[in-house]
This record gives sequence, C-alpha cells and structure tokens, in this order.
Amino acid sequence: MKQKFTNICVLLCALIGSQFVSAQLLPIQYDTLPRSQEIILSAGGSYSGSAMQNQLFSKFIFGGMITPEIKDASDARHKGLNRVGGLFMGDVEYRNYNIKPFKKRDWGMIFKAGANAFGGGVYSDDAFGLIFYGNDRYTGETMEMSGLDMTYVSAQKVGVGIIDNKTKSNLSINLYNMNNYFSGSFRDFQITQSEDGQDVTLVMDGELMQRNSQSFSQGVGLGVDIDFKLPVAWGQDREAFIQILAKNVGMAYLHESQKYFRIDTTIQFSGLEFEDVIGDNAILSDSIDVFSELGVSSEMRNRAVLLPGFIQVGKIVDQHSPKDLQSFFGIRLYPSIIYSPFVYAGLQYKTTDWLSFGANVSYGGFTNFRGGLYANVDFDKISVGLASENIIGLVSKKGNGQSFFIRLRCAF
Repeated sequence: MKQKFTNICVLLCALIGSQFVSAQLLPIQYDTLPRSQEIILSAGGSYSGSAMQNQLFSKFIFGGMITPEIKDASDARHKGLNRVGGLFMGDVEYRNYNIKPFKKRDWGMIFKAGANAFGGGVYSDDAFGLIFYGNDRYTGETMEMSGLDMTYVSAQKVGVGIIDNKTKSNLSINLYNMNNYFSGSFRDFQITQSEDGQDVTLVMDGELMQRNSQSFSQGVGLGVDIDFKLPVAWGQDREAFIQILAKNVGMAYLHESQKYFRIDTTIQFSGLEFEDVIGDNAILSDSIDVFSELGVSSEMRNRAVLLPGFIQVGKIVDQHSPKDLQSFFGIRLYPSIIYSPFVYAGLQYKTTDWLSFGANVSYGGFTNFRGGLYANVDFDKISVGLASENIIGLVSKKGNGQSFFIRLRCAF
C-alpha cells in the first residue's frame, strides 16, 4: 500500500509538472509535523507591466490584431518611466528525513532540480510611442529613450542540501546551466527628426550583450537556496515565525563567447526617410561593418553574471496556530533595476482543519498595486495550493498582467 501511494504521488507530480513549466511562490506555512519523505513541486509564472494592459499583452502571446483602441488604452497609462517583464520558475524537490548526513544533528537531506527564467525592461513613454505609433508622431521633435534597460536570463539547476527535521529550515547548493543571456543598457538614447522628416540625429551611449551561438549550455554557475525560519515574540505570550528565503542566489560564468556592442556616438543623416535609418532594410541593420564605421564597437566576450535569483523576508503563517485568522507580510528583492522592491501583506483564514484561503495586496515588481488570492487544501499526506498575485489580471482584459502558481506536496 505504501509503495502504491508513493507511485501515486510521483505520478501526480509528473502530471502537474507537464502542465506548468515554471514556478513562483505561494505563502509557505510553518510546519513542524514529523515526516519520513516528501516530494514537493512548485510551478507557475507571472508577467506584468506598469502601463500595458492585458488586451495588448494577449496579442503578443496569442496573436490577433492590435486595434487603435487597444494601443490608445495602454498609451494613456504610460509615464516617463515604465516597467514590463515576467518570471517563470519550476522546482521539483525530494526530501528524505531518514538520511542523516550528521549523526549528532537531526537533519535530513534534500535533492532538487528546476528551471528558471527572468526578463523584462525599463523604458520610456516615447519608446512605446515609437514602437506602436511610428515616427510620424514625433516629426519635429526629439524621442527621449534614455534609461532604457533590458535583461533576459534563463537557467536550469540540480542541487543537494540539508534540512532540519522539525522546523523544515534548509540549505542547498546548486549547479546551474545557463542557456540564455541578454542584457542592454542605454544611458543616453535620443532620436531627433526635422519638421519634414528628412534629417535624423541619433545620440546613443550604451551597451548590448547577447548570445552568439545556439548552444544549449552558454555557461555554468554555482548558487544556493536558503529557507530559514526564525521564531520571534509576537504580542503577549505569542510567537510568530519570520522566513528568510533566498532562491538561486549566486554567479555564473559564460564560457560561450557573447556578442558585445559598445555604443557611444552621435549620428546625423540628411536627405533620408526615418525608415532608411531604422527599419527592416535600414543602413543601421545591414552588418557589423556598418556599425563599426558609425562608431559602434563590437567584440566577443566571456564574463561572469548574476543568476536569476531573489531574496524574500517576511512573516509566514503558522500551520499549528489555534487562530483561524493570521497575517502574513514581507518584501521580495531581485538584483535588477527592472524589478522594483516587491512588498506584500495579507490575511489567511482557516475554514476547516484542511482548507484555508488567503488574500493580499502588493506593490512593486514589474507593476504597481495589485491584489492576490490563494487557496490551500492540506491533508495528512498531501496538500495542494493555488495562488495568483494578480487576481484582477486573471479575469480582466484591462488588468496589467497575469499570475498563476501551484504547489503540490506529497508525504510518505
């Protein structure tokens, strides 16, 4: 019977894993119940923007015509500085509390594998206008796109670590395969057109780096996952638990040489249409040789980069608390300018011993304010959690992104 239950847990994990290629976070509960072994799968992802609406996002994801009304609705929400991005994560974790790596410590072992992707950008309202309305909108004006910053990185990992049998605090060391990396940053980026559109001036000061081959392994990295739970005094004769969580924190070295472009130039064109300068057959897209003549240097580079990791600190829910209503809150940080500090706060209500619901508000990340919901079903041997950090985005075309996560735990 025990073997059949184990097989069912593994099958459930495999089925859910086939439907969700990536993951983020659900509110994790403080759980001190003794276990023998566990399989935990977390999967999902989110994308959002500070100004772009879902009705525009959906056209890029599912296809379809972008009407003037759709463009205008998102355009009206843009400010001088805007963000857009997404993150997708997936982890499978096996915990064995019977393996004792240290005889004098009540620790078990963790074995894990996962995949992660993180990307997005910071851009100006003029950059949005140029892409979706064209240069005619800016005849006789200067398009200000300074501060443009873009990042995309994806990696896979395998890891091994230790876990405290009671508190479930744990630490793992992971080996990473970096299979894609892109970055771009422009301190200055301006395009000025004359009234008749015949004179164009470009001012650029920035750099770009991108992969030069289709090799699956662009680099290797070393990082850690840390989940530490700290008890603290919480009111009179009460105790709460603070979680210090770090995922995929570390460095990687890109052993495959990357294309690196350094741009610091002012370029003036006269007697040309805008499309002759920047377009499908434009002179700026002909070849690297043309770039060189225009003061854009290029070379091949190997470099060290940060892994797509984050750190989160916050109060978590105590699964063994007699209170039906509990609070949770915290802050999440990614080491990237495109992701602003993400703060959240919410309440969980336990309806029965096996069913609980939570709601929260948050600010930051790739967007501004949003609301989230989650539900958790927790039985003795299996628990399932579903969550969204952007519930309005799931149901409204005028929302600013979408978010969905799932967590499955099988104990045996």
